[in-house]
Amino acid sequence: MSVANGTIGQAVSVVDSASPHQLAVTTVVVNRAVRRDLDRFVTVLAEPVTSVRRTALADHVGFMLDQLEAVHRLQDDALWPAVLKRRPHLTDLADRAAKAHAGLAGSTESAREAALTWKRAPVTRTAARTALRDLAIAVEPVIGQDAETVPLACAMLPDDTLSHIDNAHPRPVGPTKVARRLFWLLDDLPPAQAQQLLAPTPSWMLWVLRNGFSGAYNRAAYLMWIGGGNGPAA
Repeated sequence: MSVANGTIGQAVSVVDSASPHQLAVTTVVVNRAVRRDLDRFVTVLAEPVTSVRRTALADHVGFMLDQLEAVHRLQDDALWPAVLKRRPHLTDLADRAAKAHAGLAGSTESAREAALTWKRAPVTRTAARTALRDLAIAVEPVIGQDAETVPLACAMLPDDTLSHIDNAHPRPVGPTKVARRLFWLLDDLPPAQAQQLLAPTPSWMLWVLRNGFSGAYNRAAYLMWIGGGNGPAA
């Protein structure tokens, strides 16, 4: 679980193009991180947790879902419309992606609400676990579909168009937020995918983030997934 040491884990999919665009890489890695954490939530919430740990876990649900919804919006609002301008015969693929993403709305909203309720009321831990388990089941085919279609969509666009789409995507502001998202993505990420993800990051910036900010993510991850914190377990 240590991102600083590059621990190896199981990947959803490796973007196997020789030079995959960063948009495709990020989509695959975000989906992988969501799947990984949903599995962790289901395991951790099977037992009582301390109040500090509960707060951290409940807040992390919101962060994780924000990341998932952001990559879906990027696909539906920018990537596929750009593809359809050049390849209008791919409307079915674009519609399929949009329908799959919209179909998750109920499950993601239920998970978000259940986490907020659990944060306030420890007795609802089982309900929160159920909502997250249901989301894990619902998101699985969408992750598989994105892994196939997003690299395909990126391959149909010139680099300048892809760069425009990628640059228009809202990004974390400030080193603390940048580091949290980056190390969340790197958590247990296999070296080949980590290399793809980090390709655009200047070495000096990565050095600053690793040496100045990775500890905060590692401590938070340890609290959430291993244990600790004050307060009665419930």
